Amino acid sequence: MKSPRMPSCWPISDWPSADQKAWTCAAESDPLAREGQGASSHWRVTTRRFVQVGYGNWLGWLDARHGVCLDETPAQRATVARVREYLNELTQAGLADYTRAGRMQALGDALRTMCPETPTAFIGKLAGHLYAEARPLRDLNGRLRPAREILDLGYHLMQSANTDHLPGVRRPIAFRDGLLIALWACRMLRVANLSQIAIDGQLLRTGDRHRVEFSAAEMKQRRPWGCSWPERLEDALAEYISEHRPRLAARGQAGSKVLWLSQFGTPMPPESVAQVIKLRTKAAFGQSISSHLMRHIGATGLAEAYSNSSIDIAAMLGHATTDTAEKHYILGRGAAAVRDYNAVLDTL
Repeated sequence: MKSPRMPSCWPISDWPSADQKAWTCAAESDPLAREGQGASSHWRVTTRRFVQVGYGNWLGWLDARHGVCLDETPAQRATVARVREYLNELTQAGLADYTRAGRMQALGDALRTMCPETPTAFIGKLAGHLYAEARPLRDLNGRLRPAREILDLGYHLMQSANTDHLPGVRRPIAFRDGLLIALWACRMLRVANLSQIAIDGQLLRTGDRHRVEFSAAEMKQRRPWGCSWPERLEDALAEYISEHRPRLAARGQAGSKVLWLSQFGTPMPPESVAQVIKLRTKAAFGQSISSHLMRHIGATGLAEAYSNSSIDIAAMLGHATTDTAEKHYILGRGAAAVRDYNAVLDTL
């Protein structure tokens, strides 16, 4: 039997006017606003987008199944019966555990900030229960590769830029992609942070070495985080900055200090960085490796290399606590994979 297809997500322009107004008020940061107003003013852009899409999914489903009910407030529409029906249909549609939990979390967060005077805490509690019981849909063990292979891919791409006589812009692009992937393999940064790196901004020179530093506002967990640039990639960084990056910069906006530039000379957004990683790893290994999966690889290697190492994993991945590392990233691997991974790390 074919799983039911979920209705389309409603863009914010299609939301009922009362919902749009409540969403806007929740985002305002006026300290003298009424109680509850500005409840989401501290959210990151990515958080706001996540909740907005989740609420749009709810409205799309609600309209298809019950009508949006314009005479009701956002909170009045979210009855226990309707939320239960929504969750049941998400399950029947075959959505992964974490996706269903995320839909509930987004709905609960939207209502909590848009209608602070109305109790909708049951949705947040439901989301918490779903997260606690969630299991990955795919077998990640079968997709893990030694980090050494990913690092070698980076080296290969940089070497091809200098030996394969690539024409035009393909040469600096190949070197850029190779350096990006090699750094990613060594430091396992989130794609959002990878794309943020700017010369003399997050990338700082101290003596004859470089460091990468992110402020609390730039990190997902709102904690400052930093690490040394891999020593093995110092020469490659110098070559990229002095030779390849200027060729890309000449094709676009002058003056940008963002490290990773596109073929048009513009800063690469997170989506473009993620696409580069997926396309290059799929071409090399037959299966793409996402940023999230790379962090599984790193945490797994540390967990098997060192007993009681979850605190090191948390620090390396930028987590506020060890719980996230232990629950989401540690997967069993053999000793050979651990040896390969340890070869990548400069220090812990």
